[in-house]
Amino acid sequence: MTVNSIKSVYNIISPRAQSATFVRKRFVGRARFCNRYLSPQGLQMSLPDELWRLILELGVETSSLTYKDICCLSMASRRLNHLSKEDNIWSKLLSSDFPTLSSSSTSTPPKSIYQTRFEKDKAKKLLAEKRAVLRLESQIHEHTRKVHEIEHQLDEENEKIKSAIDELKNLQKVKEASSALKVWQPEIVHGRHRQIVEHCSVPVESRINVLDMEIKLCRQQMIGFLKARREEKGRLEMVKEKLLKVKYRSFECLERSNVDDESRKCRKNLKKVKRVE
Repeated sequence: MTVNSIKSVYNIISPRAQSATFVRKRFVGRARFCNRYLSPQGLQMSLPDELWRLILELGVETSSLTYKDICCLSMASRRLNHLSKEDNIWSKLLSSDFPTLSSSSTSTPPKSIYQTRFEKDKAKKLLAEKRAVLRLESQIHEHTRKVHEIEHQLDEENEKIKSAIDELKNLQKVKEASSALKVWQPEIVHGRHRQIVEHCSVPVESRINVLDMEIKLCRQQMIGFLKARREEKGRLEMVKEKLLKVKYRSFECLERSNVDDESRKCRKNLKKVKRVE
């Protein structure tokens, strides 16, 4: 019996101990109760079946005992194993855990119905978790694609700025050469400046103004793209965290399911060994 199961049983008995005379005489204090009645020896002989049956029924009715607690209690002793298999307990568990299940009259034991419904629900949950994982992975792919797209746009704007700056430098040289032609210079220098001015086929001043505006516009575009990339990366990280949580929950459920399967196999093997002996 696990510690949680012991605590659940104690919490069920404790309120009754304040009102019922026969329980109040027996259970004086938590430590005395646990030592006397929840020890392996106490479970075998101290409490009558009627009281244990009442404890289990009250635990299920008040949601203090779950199906896991009932299974843990069933492994504590033969008496509790026998009592925990009673239809009344599993009928109450069925109505509390699966209230939408129609209560049609059938010869199938409630425990078997509960197990079947539990396995179906577990399969549905696993399928829902797989769908959630696929949906989140799809969102991660989409956010990643958007981040790459924004980064590509940033690279394009950066290249535009570099190209505009290079052209602006050349135009500044043309402007300087044009101003130098107005003053006296040696013929060699004068010819070089004239060649620079002749190679320029656009109005220098207007083109410089256009390039200045283009650089400013590109920088504004880059500021917007940087903000969009930051926001998109934030969304991407949020989805990644959600995916990790979903995968962690799925892993926990799988581990728990494997442990439950192993414990069932061990119990079956023990029963086989006892029969052989």
